[in-house]
Amino acid sequence: MLRISTQNFLFGGGRLSRYARAIAPDAEKLVRDKFGSLPSAIHLVLNGDTSQMDHLVNTGEAQLLPGINPTQVNAVSRSDRHSRRAFGQTTIDRDGVLIVLQIPNMRPERDVAETLVHELVHAHQLGDRTARGLHLDYLKHVWGQQPMKANTVSAYEVLIDKREIEAYGAEALAAQL
Repeated sequence: MLRISTQNFLFGGGRLSRYARAIAPDAEKLVRDKFGSLPSAIHLVLNGDTSQMDHLVNTGEAQLLPGINPTQVNAVSRSDRHSRRAFGQTTIDRDGVLIVLQIPNMRPERDVAETLVHELVHAHQLGDRTARGLHLDYLKHVWGQQPMKANTVSAYEVLIDKREIEAYGAEALAAQL
């Protein structure tokens, strides 16, 4: 189930936010048809404040990490995140997958469509139980709860890079929206 909400917007988010909301079901179908299953719960957040994307993603992740509260998590600098200019981020959350789109960073509708497809591919990649478990282990490592072996971290970071290449390659699907 795709649930869409807006954060940090005055007056609902404007034209690009409305466009993202309108094409999201079609983008979800495109990715599902091309790649297969998606998580049963996807929360798409259309974010209007460029300083809040990390906070939204970190807060979703903190729900999965016993003993860590969002305030602690948000104070940690994540070297794998550089979101001030990013268009979107995807992570696992308690219910499934959280996708945050950074609407103010986007200009043409093409940015919205390509980013939505890109992030939905990441949702597919994180959707099965094994991928979710591995990502949770990585989050525990990143947030200092449970260190992973160096070779395991390296292997997972290689997988992240491969997933990123796959997601960028899928952006061409957005032309069908």
